[in-house]
Amino acid sequence: MKKGFQVAPQEKLVERAYLVGVSLPDSSIAKEREHLDELSALATTAGAVVVGSAIQSRRRIDATTFVGPGKVARIKEECDRFGANLVVFDSDLSPAQSRNLEKVLDVNVIDRTQLILDIFARHAKSQQAKIQVELAQLIYTLPRLTRLWDHLSRQAGGIGTRGPGETQLEIDRRRVRERITHLKRELKKFTRRRNLLRKSRNGFPVVAIVGYTNTGKSTLMNAMTSAATLTENQLFATLDTLTRKLDDKNHAPILIVDTVGFIRKLPHHLIESFKATLADIAEADLWLHVIDASHPGFSEQMAVADETLRSIRAADQRTLYVFNKIDVVKPDILEGLRRRYPKAVFISASRCKGIDELEDRVYETLFGNTLRVEVRLPVSDGKGIARVRSLLKDQRSSIEDGLCVVEGTIQSGLSDQLERIAGARVRYLL
Repeated sequence: MKKGFQVAPQEKLVERAYLVGVSLPDSSIAKEREHLDELSALATTAGAVVVGSAIQSRRRIDATTFVGPGKVARIKEECDRFGANLVVFDSDLSPAQSRNLEKVLDVNVIDRTQLILDIFARHAKSQQAKIQVELAQLIYTLPRLTRLWDHLSRQAGGIGTRGPGETQLEIDRRRVRERITHLKRELKKFTRRRNLLRKSRNGFPVVAIVGYTNTGKSTLMNAMTSAATLTENQLFATLDTLTRKLDDKNHAPILIVDTVGFIRKLPHHLIESFKATLADIAEADLWLHVIDASHPGFSEQMAVADETLRSIRAADQRTLYVFNKIDVVKPDILEGLRRRYPKAVFISASRCKGIDELEDRVYETLFGNTLRVEVRLPVSDGKGIARVRSLLKDQRSSIEDGLCVVEGTIQSGLSDQLERIAGARVRYLL
């Protein structure tokens, strides 16, 4: 019996990326080189192999091809020489610029925003993250729907066909808008669920770990709470919000929240799409802004993260700056950082160095030496009420719906005794 034909598996296309940056008068070649290094890390995270790069100095952006016809011709030569099948620009391209570049280069051309959206799509695991990413992609795609399918148009005329009809482009745009509306409705459902979840946190203070992507936020989360958060040396390894309780026998419990990191030129519509996730950051009582002390451009990364955070919440939020990865920083540089940022905390999350000091600073920032609490018990529990009143100072009591509500202050080291009282519902007030 003859064997049937065996179909060879199709080889996966390897994207060989050529990177392009532009240095304008308000920047420098050295700065753009740092930016291209980050773009290279983004391309690698997306699965591409970077084969070359170029930086073009210009007084202004070329409206047709972004870098000008001469540079485009040079990029074409480089792509042919390196076998590049993808060109990535570090800045956003207009739809017309993308079309013009693809015609000349004869390869796929994308910009930084498309690359970031691709990475988010790859790393989205939860249903909420997938919806948020798809929404951002569609908002980005909508103004770029330019292909017109004339064969489906009804503009040819004739009895029963006269009228404007609807081009395929118009159909595509209508469908994209309908999908965007649907996704926004789905996100509202997630927002309502998350609001209910936040209300059920028993009044525990919330500390959000924030900062630039790949600064070690998830590693810090693991060091503080023993959480099994994914930690990889790549950009945007974590997109979903993870919440864990930090228990300390000498202090009141607090909740630690880890979520998506920030990056330079983070697309605005991506921030808009991730509002449901970023709400956990906005409503936190304290931000731990994690900084990679070993990165040569940490100052710019700090500024980018601070600017993004200001777009989420007003600048009056309590923030504790945490310089991470000090185990790979030269002693003289580290000493300079300590002098420059005397109120910051310096740690190595991967080696659990400085974590105790950080936790002490967190409790001190949130509570000082005393905590203000509200405790609710059934009015029939005289023994429990007496125990609560023996622990609290500056207390006042009231009766609500069959419950005795006692509010007052307690030494932070005694809070665990308060929580061990059977039937007591404790809420910490900031």
